Amino acid sequence: MTDEFLTALAHEYPNGVSFDPMTVRLLRQKIPLKDSQIEDLKAAMFQLGSGLWFSREMISDNASQLAFDWQTIEWLMEYGCFSVERVFSRFCGVFRHIATQEDCAAFLRHLGFTVAAWGGGGYFCSQPPPKLEDSLETISKTITGWIGEADGTLTLHEIEQAMPHLTAEALESIRAHFLPEIHAAEVGGVPCWRSAEAIFLPDDFSEKLTTAVDTMVALNEKVSTVKLEFALNLFYRARFREEYALLDNDAFMSVCAKHYQGNHDVFPNKKQIRVKANNSSVQGKRVRSPNTRFRIIDVPIGAELVFTKDIHITCTVLDDSNQVSYDGKSWSVSALATHLLEASAVNGYCYFSYEGELLWDRRLRLSRDGKKV
Repeated sequence: MTDEFLTALAHEYPNGVSFDPMTVRLLRQKIPLKDSQIEDLKAAMFQLGSGLWFSREMISDNASQLAFDWQTIEWLMEYGCFSVERVFSRFCGVFRHIATQEDCAAFLRHLGFTVAAWGGGGYFCSQPPPKLEDSLETISKTITGWIGEADGTLTLHEIEQAMPHLTAEALESIRAHFLPEIHAAEVGGVPCWRSAEAIFLPDDFSEKLTTAVDTMVALNEKVSTVKLEFALNLFYRARFREEYALLDNDAFMSVCAKHYQGNHDVFPNKKQIRVKANNSSVQGKRVRSPNTRFRIIDVPIGAELVFTKDIHITCTVLDDSNQVSYDGKSWSVSALATHLLEASAVNGYCYFSYEGELLWDRRLRLSRDGKKV
């Protein structure tokens, strides 16, 4: 019987079997197989990239197999899909002969699961229905809801902690495909995902952008990503998109569409931001939260702020808005940070700390703690 042959093969050839004609002649010296039985064995085994065939018994013991099956089914039930690399990393220490995520994908297919490569996120295991893309879109809407609840900015670490079934590559693939309005950026040196509403831009950005767009329209020029980028580079004398981490074209155009104050319909294809509310996904645009001010992050007048790039540089808070005193002059906190860094424009709240806490991190913490900021 096939099961008996599988047990014999696992005992005699625990490191895999080849069914090449030359190898079969040697194999038959220990196990008397007929040609028809070889086809039955192949149907009950699976082949790895090395060309060797394996049975479940050759891969692991029963306890490890049960744990693997349980983890796989749990993730499918809860999320609809998962990254093959994630489950591989959890079980690579107990599996034999499964050395790569491609091997793990072959093993999952042998167990009857649907596995496919998608985007740049590697291999995904899913169990239809629904389709893999439907599951990934649901995940993207969930992440959008979290970012909305966090006032537009969420650390990548928090997303990864909440999505243990997905790799960083899978998350980035989901972001790029489903969430062009969400972009990756470093806030205070911490990798984050940000919505268009949470981007700190120069105070005169809307004015300069509108001037650039209206000038292009007046000259009968198409308002394109390349032309907008060129115009903003000239206005701010810097590589604008690199400076503000707006390298994704869709995210850049979404920000421009949001801040354009003119009357011309030049952003007809802008995508609306998806927000998850009351456990359901809805289409719409979040109301922009107010700009950060000292009063809403509980930094009192007279407080001493420390410049994170040089702890010997400090300034003093002058009002409950954004003014500080440094070197006998009054500055906005962002203007001072820009001056000290010799940059074109930066968010000062990302470069000064109060009571040992970065001002931007303080804003995020208070927001998550339930204070409106």
